Amino acid sequence: MRVILHIGVHKTGTSALQSFLHRNAALLSDRGVFYKPTSNAWPNHNPLAAAFLPDSEDYGPDRLAKTLEEAGERTLLISSEMLCDHNVDLDLFLSLLRGHDVRAIAYIRHPSDIIISAFNEVVRHYDRHWTRPLNERPFAYDPSQMDILQRWLKVPNLTLAPYDRAQWVGGSIFSDFLAMIGVEGVGFDYSQTGGNESLPYPLVEALRLVNTANPSADQHHALVEALRTIKSEPGEYPLTSKNVAICIKQMRRALPYYRPHFRPGFQEAFLLEPRPTRGAP
Repeated sequence: MRVILHIGVHKTGTSALQSFLHRNAALLSDRGVFYKPTSNAWPNHNPLAAAFLPDSEDYGPDRLAKTLEEAGERTLLISSEMLCDHNVDLDLFLSLLRGHDVRAIAYIRHPSDIIISAFNEVVRHYDRHWTRPLNERPFAYDPSQMDILQRWLKVPNLTLAPYDRAQWVGGSIFSDFLAMIGVEGVGFDYSQTGGNESLPYPLVEALRLVNTANPSADQHHALVEALRTIKSEPGEYPLTSKNVAICIKQMRRALPYYRPHFRPGFQEAFLLEPRPTRGAP
């Protein structure tokens, strides 16, 4: 069986892409690709990946065996950024796929944009109560993504794709991903729904300051929803020039490890592009 593992990574449009795949599951099935999240509460396979965490009440091998059986003769598509979690028993997970034609896909994004997007998410997350400013290090996320990709770089048939609209087939990550898995994109619902929508930086900065008051989960959720109703310009690029330089430096260090896995035609220059930076915080 052909098995495609979409492993994210975080902050590369994964939530939107998973919603797209879930929304078009019937059409994918008609075209020979089986995409069925293991829980109706999630349009992804995070519960399957979580079953391979230590002390999980679920038993990962049984979940995976059931998923393989349901796929039948179709290509099995699994999408979960949790497969990059250090605590997931990746060796066990992959050992259960031996004998199958396994291919892994991840998208790589500009390192400075990763930091801003990750900051946005952790501030919005109700149980993090993130209060550190964006430009204070350590960052909320590794700019190069190397920390979570190290194990996968040793896995055969890993393809790294550019999180860069200029390089996407059809100018959309949805159509780009379909092309990567060999599915013709005609007839799909490409509407932009179901993603992990960010807030404009000025609003997420206001939320960060509120987090210092330690609001309850309900209060935090209500505040996020209220902020979503406010129209706000994105403002200036929020990272300082010093931090942008640090991010790009870390990506330069990672590139030699990434290049052997770049998909054909991958133009890496976008990963090192300068950003219109602000002064000191």
